[in-house]
Amino acid sequence: MAELKVSKLTSVQSLKRQFKETFDCTLVIYKGNKIAADTNKIHDIAKANYKGGTLEIGPRSRVGNVEDYFKDSFGIKVQIKNADGTTLAGNTLTLNQAGKC
Repeated sequence: MAELKVSKLTSVQSLKRQFKETFDCTLVIYKGNKIAADTNKIHDIAKANYKGGTLEIGPRSRVGNVEDYFKDSFGIKVQIKNADGTTLAGNTLTLNQAGKC
């Protein structure tokens, strides 16, 4: 299972890069209702009591479940798009399938 290390000091840019390298999908991260700047750190956008840690997400994880996990665990809204970032991935697709769209 693939793991993404996320600490309070992880930048948005780094998390998006890790996600792309691991799953070949595009991760869009929001700060409120706007797309978060690449220079933002996770502690700038996460809920106050977030302690950091490791996300254990596999290529067979469903897009909708991963988006919910970010929201529930970190208070961060994310959306997952296909590999070239042009289309939102369907919630029932696996990350592996979304990366091939």
